[in-house]
Amino acid sequence: MMRSKVMKCFKTLHRTRLEVFDGDSLALAEARKRINSEFSQNKNETDPDKIADMLKVAEDVNKLLRETVVQGVVKEDNKIELKITKDTILLDTPPFPGTKR
Repeated sequence: MMRSKVMKCFKTLHRTRLEVFDGDSLALAEARKRINSEFSQNKNETDPDKIADMLKVAEDVNKLLRETVVQGVVKEDNKIELKITKDTILLDTPPFPGTKR
């Protein structure tokens, strides 16, 4: 039962990686290495409580990636186009002091 949860989480993180870092081969490769490394380091863990804790961390990472990572692509005139996804949390931030909205 635990193995299937671990595998599902592993696959979910990789799907998230593909969506969040779409078009950025360096970020895709680094995220892939990190996910694989973290899961490989803990592949021999047998304590269900520790595994449950690690799954919680992985789920939190997945949520964080989906909701907070925004890619920027430099366009002409040094303008940056942001890639906002349907999952990105957009907050209303106050302007810098001395600027108008």
